[in-house]
Amino acid sequence: MVVQCHQEERSRSSVTPDRCILRSVSNARVQLPLRGTHLVAVLASPPLSTSGERTIARVNMAAACLGSASASISNLLKVATDDVRQISVAGASQDPWIASRQELETSIAAADTLLFAWGCSEPTGAAREHHRAQVAWLMGTIRARGLSYWTVDDKPRHPSRWQRHTWRAHPGVPFQVALKASLVEH
Repeated sequence: MVVQCHQEERSRSSVTPDRCILRSVSNARVQLPLRGTHLVAVLASPPLSTSGERTIARVNMAAACLGSASASISNLLKVATDDVRQISVAGASQDPWIASRQELETSIAAADTLLFAWGCSEPTGAAREHHRAQVAWLMGTIRARGLSYWTVDDKPRHPSRWQRHTWRAHPGVPFQVALKASLVEH
């Protein structure tokens, strides 16, 4: 996916015109410089069989809630998968996790704000230990840089689960308002 800002998309988006939105156009992720802060959402892995548009839209919504001018996505594991079961297979070896760290480091270096959103379920088998080691490495990296991070109500919930969670936590409240109320800084 490539981050792109297009005037016509800005006018159709709920994000204000001075904000950049993410748009799916390939398998790469590129950051466009904008004024203000930059949010990096850390997810589990890129999507394998979907466009990721809903996730991108939700990351943009969270960025707007947090006052970030731009947003991008980085992944704990850069191998494309559909779900945590596929991560259990794709991440059974330590190698792809280690290979994913360079992109994560680059993303963290560009971030003013981090949002943990890789999901609450862990992979199984050997991938579980590699996943835990990757999260521990990430935590050490952001602590060394003095960065804080955000979650949706104290868990790294995946954006596809935010509306379900906020509907239960804040019944009758519009989604964007409930999401803003659910974002917790650590």
